[in-house]
Amino acid sequence: MQQNMIGPNIIITEPSSNLRALGRNALAGKWKLAILAVIVYTLCIDVPPVILNSLFGINIGDMYYNYGYDGMYYQYSYVYDSMPTYSSLSGIYLILVTGAFTLGITLFFLALFRRQIVGIGDIFLGFERFGKALGLMLFQSLFIFLWSLLLIVPGVIASIRYSQAFFILADDPNKGIRECMDESKRMMAGNKWKYFCLDISFIGWFCLAIIPASILSAIASVLYFSAFVTVLISILGSLFLVPVIAYRYATMAGFYEILAGHLIKETEPAPIEPEAIPVESMAQTADNISADEEVHDNKDDGYDVTEETVSEASNDTSQGKSDLKTVDVATVFAEVDKEGSIDSEKRNSSSDKKDGDDDSLPKQVD
Repeated sequence: MQQNMIGPNIIITEPSSNLRALGRNALAGKWKLAILAVIVYTLCIDVPPVILNSLFGINIGDMYYNYGYDGMYYQYSYVYDSMPTYSSLSGIYLILVTGAFTLGITLFFLALFRRQIVGIGDIFLGFERFGKALGLMLFQSLFIFLWSLLLIVPGVIASIRYSQAFFILADDPNKGIRECMDESKRMMAGNKWKYFCLDISFIGWFCLAIIPASILSAIASVLYFSAFVTVLISILGSLFLVPVIAYRYATMAGFYEILAGHLIKETEPAPIEPEAIPVESMAQTADNISADEEVHDNKDDGYDVTEETVSEASNDTSQGKSDLKTVDVATVFAEVDKEGSIDSEKRNSSSDKKDGDDDSLPKQVD
């Protein structure tokens, strides 16, 4: 994975296609499990509010109901029946459980990306840290809302800036809410455009998955189903988006792993330029070999070669100014033998001469 380091932050430069490939590799052999987990997550988020709205909700058409117009009652009754109902209980439910389910689905896909053992029930693990999950969701939503007051673009940037907060909490549950927000802000510095491009790269898959959902919604509207049935059909149609949602979550888990420094590309050391490699010339190499042989021969012949002498010889040869001469050992021994034989002949001749002198002396007569 290609990334650059700017201070303590990692800047991702890898193209979106390679990042999506990380998500596909994580889902290899586990598509069924991931899709089932996303289905359970989607049903837990969407179905209870529909039930609460149908049981305790109030049709918003009641605010516009008016008997004063003749002939409008029957026309309005159709519009009234097709309008959804809303209940404050569904809003409370979403506020309470969205943070925990978001943390749970994040834990699931983070473990899936790391090749850990996962199960569908892992999406409920967020309730073990219900307080932090709820606080992080409220804190994140508040920041995004405040930035959205400045127009849509600042709100989108804020949502991207704090997009890693739940991954950080899932990775280290001991971190606080504000710490997760600040660390997400630090991680996304320089990576917001890459995150935006990566998210936009899924738009083709989402458009393709929306086609069957749109067909089901159109059929429901043509057949004049009630609002409750229409909402259920829309939820059923949204299930076609489940594979794309799983694909996106797995990819975003890989994106976080890179930002957190858990996926680092192994790089080879930079090659050394040929000019930087010291190379001895042929003459210097030959002089070094000659000096080594001479030192070795001198040691064998009983000469006292000190380390200082060897060092001086090595220094001289490395500079190409060596004054040492190659000695032929056989010639030395021949000269030594020749000198020894000459000395021996001289001694013999001198002894013979002495003996002759002794014989030439007159003998003492008694």
